Amino acid sequence: MSKLVSDLPFGGILSSKMKIGDLVSWAEWMIADNSLIEEVFYGTIVEKLTKIEGNRPICIIMVTCSKTGEVLSLNPFQLRLEKTS
Repeated sequence: MSKLVSDLPFGGILSSKMKIGDLVSWAEWMIADNSLIEEVFYGTIVEKLTKIEGNRPICIIMVTCSKTGEVLSLNPFQLRLEKTS
């Protein structure tokens, strides 16, 4: 039985489809007044990194949030590429 081996870091295939300057969105869930609220944020990719966590390389996408101006570290699985014209 062969072992599945990949040289790419975790999230590498997904992050390879994202470029610096791309518009992305992500959602955060909150509880307010006993109801669950999904808030969608938009931002621009400013950097792509690979970090070692738990002895494993993972991809990190640095995004500047358009609402707050903060630079956030997000994983590629949280992000959706938005279409621009």
